[in-house]
Amino acid sequence: MFTDFEIHGEVDNPYVDIKVHEKALPLLNNLESWVRFSLTEFRDLNSSYAKTMFRLLKQYRTQGWAEFSKEDFLELLDIPKSYRQTNINQFVLKPIKEELTPLFKGLTIRKKYGKGRGKPVIGYRFTWKAEINHADDFSKGKQEDLRIKLFNIEHNGELTQKEKWRAKDRILNLPLGTHEADFKKQQQTEKEEAEKQSISNELKQDLLENLQNLFD
Repeated sequence: MFTDFEIHGEVDNPYVDIKVHEKALPLLNNLESWVRFSLTEFRDLNSSYAKTMFRLLKQYRTQGWAEFSKEDFLELLDIPKSYRQTNINQFVLKPIKEELTPLFKGLTIRKKYGKGRGKPVIGYRFTWKAEINHADDFSKGKQEDLRIKLFNIEHNGELTQKEKWRAKDRILNLPLGTHEADFKKQQQTEKEEAEKQSISNELKQDLLENLQNLFD
């Protein structure tokens, strides 16, 4: 967001000059259009990338989509220049998807590709269900807020099952991997129960055959 700054400390009234990225100006100048979100939701986000994108997307909350060139995206989120696309996918887009899906119904992230060798990524497009104009973001109660978040996760077709598990872990303040571990444990239990039932059926069949042999 901030591209340059200069500290003036040798004057009677010290001050700091800060240069803001052009694309970030709406964050500061049009406060009435974007500061319409729950501070609790913002505070609960873990990834700095998710927090920045949360603020950016809220500018377009009633529009339902936002598009950024790759250069602006990297600049606004302060992504290291050394990051390759695989790094961006894993360390930037993945946490954004997992953390913002509960808060933006139907959230999707699409890469825009350019022409030329390898079809390089040239931008990113975010879409979600647009909010009603002048709608508030106040809490509707802890249980209702949680229900909405879980609904948004479960009914988002963009997330893999593993991403859905991780998203649920996050909003429930569980260690990442808890839902996946519980699922695998349940699968193992069901497998063991099925094996026991199979063995029991085999024993019954053997017993019936032995009884039948006694009367033959």
